[in-house]
Amino acid sequence: MLSERRDTENIIAAKACTFAKVSLQLLIIVYRNTEDKSSYLQPIPPENEDLGKYTKYDIKWVDVQIDAQLRLITDAILENIRGVKSIILAGGFGKGEGSVELTQDRKVECLRDFDMVVIVDQIPKEKIQRKLYDEVYKSLDLPNPKSKLFRFSSFVVGIYFRRKKDLIYPDIWFYDLKAASQLLYGEDITNLIPWNKKDVPPSSGLRVLFEKVCGLLGIFSYSYLEAEELPEKQKNLLIFECYKTFIEICTALCILSGEYESKYAERAKNLEKFYTGKFPDLAKVLPDLPKKVTEYTNFKLKPNFATIRQNPIELWFSTRHTLGTALQLYLRRYLGITVSDWKNMPKHMKVLAQHYYKHFLNPFISAELRFSNKTMLNIASFLYQILTNIEYSHAVTNNKGRVYLRPLRRCFVSPSLKFFPAGIMILFALNKDGTIEKELLKKAAEELKNCIPVEVSMDNISCWETLRRGFLEAYRLCEGYHFVK
Repeated sequence: MLSERRDTENIIAAKACTFAKVSLQLLIIVYRNTEDKSSYLQPIPPENEDLGKYTKYDIKWVDVQIDAQLRLITDAILENIRGVKSIILAGGFGKGEGSVELTQDRKVECLRDFDMVVIVDQIPKEKIQRKLYDEVYKSLDLPNPKSKLFRFSSFVVGIYFRRKKDLIYPDIWFYDLKAASQLLYGEDITNLIPWNKKDVPPSSGLRVLFEKVCGLLGIFSYSYLEAEELPEKQKNLLIFECYKTFIEICTALCILSGEYESKYAERAKNLEKFYTGKFPDLAKVLPDLPKKVTEYTNFKLKPNFATIRQNPIELWFSTRHTLGTALQLYLRRYLGITVSDWKNMPKHMKVLAQHYYKHFLNPFISAELRFSNKTMLNIASFLYQILTNIEYSHAVTNNKGRVYLRPLRRCFVSPSLKFFPAGIMILFALNKDGTIEKELLKKAAEELKNCIPVEVSMDNISCWETLRRGFLEAYRLCEGYHFVK
């Protein structure tokens, strides 16, 4: 009986998901390409004579070691995936600004990720992608962090499959792919990306800030407040994530002001120039923000934890305060939303949902239907978020082993626009002395239950940790489309 009921539930969820896909025409059926890949097995272009290809270190053995790791990943991709047109290194290493530590025995330890974009004829099936990741991490002699609650607390290889027709979205990620990436294999497709830096929408900046809420929650634990001394590894991870938060606050402000640049160092310089003039209110409450961004950017480019004297716990709380202040300003400038109490954040999500995905959807509609207008865009945004809620409900159901339909409540607001407000409330519900803001946590729990099942007692001091982990689980189950959550 239980098996029959589970089969019925899965059929219902699958049919609902199919209906939504047809309605919006957003997801395209993928098949495994049967084309012979032997014609693509060309060698990676020879090493550039210039040093400092991936980092700010002009040291040959640094480039050589990173080259070797990238070659292992590239070889694994070509051996497992058919129809590969291009392999591109994006992210910090693609910009030549990757974060690494250099050991005394001349070894390179990557602190942050390799982001690999693979242009293919057809997107590989999930089973093939899982096999590829297993082989990649095995070749690098690293554990696969896929099952981790917060996998970005360690070095990660991200492999993102896209077709040429997918390069049409005016998002920060796609612009960076065009402006600051490195071709590792195949043809250069960056000329197919039509957007310039002025086209990066404000929704991209807001997403960057939302992601740092996840970063601060993912890297922290309530147990840190109880520990006499944090292990060195935890200290360094905490410090680095806090520094990255300041750097991404700079990213968001550059987008909001129309001054975005792909490279971290250039963004930091720009912020120093326009900060007081374009953000006078923020400059009054955070006068030293540009100075900190510059300092932390320089550290990211050439990390040396031995020079750090900051208390990581104090740094985490001060970073949280700065992020909250930046978020409030961004919401006010972008959408006219004023948030003086984080408990009120969820009620603003309907307004945000009406705008957040439109920059992303407009080129899709124009490409598929050959025209777009305001009415069509409103309908598409509405249907898109219904689709994401149906798919998210299906993902949670499969993960938890039981039907969970709460994501379908307020289906006009996407899952990420439900769990991100919950994350903000969880983030700010913890006080330095270890006490918690119960009302804020209650509100966060209510919002989080619209994404995943959460059982928590507010009478227990562990409730903050329970909800923190619940938020990270909700985030992990949300894949998003084309890098947009």
